[in-house]
Amino acid sequence: MSTIEEKPWHRVWPEDVPRILDTEYTPIYTQAWNGPPGKMALIQAETGYCYTYEKLTRVSKSIAAWLQSRGAWKGEQVALAARNTVQAAAALIGSLASGARTVLIDPLTIGEDLRIQLEGRRFIAMIADREFLERNRPILEETGPKEVLSLDWVDGLEDLHVSGLGDTPPPGEWRDPDTGPEDDSVALYYSGIAGRTMQAIHTHAGLHYSAKAYNLMAGVNNSFSSLAVASITHVLGLQLSLLSPLTEGGTVYMMRRWRPSLAARLVEEGSINYIAGAPMMYEQLARELAPSARGRIKLAVSAGAPLKPELQDEYWERLSTPLVQGYGMTESLLLTLQPVSLREVKGTLGIPLPGVDVKLVDPDNPSRELGPGMTGELLARAPWVMKGYEFPDENEKAFIDGWLRTGDLIYMDENGLLYFRGVRKRLIKYKAYAILPRDLEVILERHPAVAKAIVEGVPDEAVGQKPVARVWIRRDYQGRVTPEELLSYINSRVAFYKKVRDLRIEGYL
Repeated sequence: MSTIEEKPWHRVWPEDVPRILDTEYTPIYTQAWNGPPGKMALIQAETGYCYTYEKLTRVSKSIAAWLQSRGAWKGEQVALAARNTVQAAAALIGSLASGARTVLIDPLTIGEDLRIQLEGRRFIAMIADREFLERNRPILEETGPKEVLSLDWVDGLEDLHVSGLGDTPPPGEWRDPDTGPEDDSVALYYSGIAGRTMQAIHTHAGLHYSAKAYNLMAGVNNSFSSLAVASITHVLGLQLSLLSPLTEGGTVYMMRRWRPSLAARLVEEGSINYIAGAPMMYEQLARELAPSARGRIKLAVSAGAPLKPELQDEYWERLSTPLVQGYGMTESLLLTLQPVSLREVKGTLGIPLPGVDVKLVDPDNPSRELGPGMTGELLARAPWVMKGYEFPDENEKAFIDGWLRTGDLIYMDENGLLYFRGVRKRLIKYKAYAILPRDLEVILERHPAVAKAIVEGVPDEAVGQKPVARVWIRRDYQGRVTPEELLSYINSRVAFYKKVRDLRIEGYL
């Protein structure tokens, strides 16, 4: 068996990064409460509204106490659906501190897509922003939790039994749930390996170790001021933008919607020095940044889609900013990162973080391991790989002898640097958003006229891939339904990035 000194990537391992992850477990919410009391923890990018670490502690404990008073303890579930705001970040910390599993729902989710995520699951409570609650009122009235905490004002939401932040009890009423390392912390939807929407459940230890390992490799410390643009209900926003800086006593600017001009201003004035986001975001930001931004950004990390080499060159040559790539997924959180010391290497996903082990196997025969210089399916092990799916029978497909099957085809060079080469799993990537075709097929097949649907991704240079559908109509509906009607049906029930861009009727069954 290989020892830690024998891994190929140790040939290029940064000298200042320990190879072994040696850190004592502490719950993420405790770490957030241990930040410097008077220092700014969270700032709303659009308005400047802020929470010091002292206020973050007070508000998140109040939210935790409210949840506990509604029965949210170990073994129960709380749903969180909100755009990136100071209040949403505090709600996440508070929900974790309640002891319940925090199920993260993309705030852009609507209609049948939301029903799939709520139906048949017993949620004790939901925390959401007003925009989400108003948009999804019909679904929430049918399938939503009976207890709802709004992060905004509550007027007009009485039919949803909504409470406001002002209704939460004082922090003294919070009780320590005594969460252990292996207790459930968060669950994220959109499971690419499984190919359909289900919860990928992570532990409290997983959140702790994933943040610490990333911080070691990325050099994140209390001087980092982060811009949280990617939703905190997804890995990029949750781990890289929010939790990693907070655990080091840094500052996080929360941005509800991506605004390149605002981001550029915050960089130029020195408010933000660290960004994690998708490639398209960096392309737009580069067009906005003035010469005064040179040297302002300590680190920029890209993930979710391939990063153009010329964009990496532009950030370094014009802005003195190292723009590097990382790799992860819902089931694993972040697994690899391109160290700044290797910033000149183009196209690489980097090397495994401390605590991560990876190997390549023959996709058609996973028992056959492949070596450097070959392309194979990437398998990974780490202390923060998911505990498992909510449906145990699906775990057999995702794990082999304790190794997570990523479903991604990766090339490893002689130095252990990894390069993306394709996917085996059914997944569409639209502007770095992950779309599961089976989810769209299920919704289409709920239409009374549709007997069968197949959704695929068509390459598009501007966005990556576009979802398109082929459907077979029931014979008794022949001539009674049009492609335009079916497009309207599916697209009114899913988030904007999941919309089917073209639909063709193939025949009748």
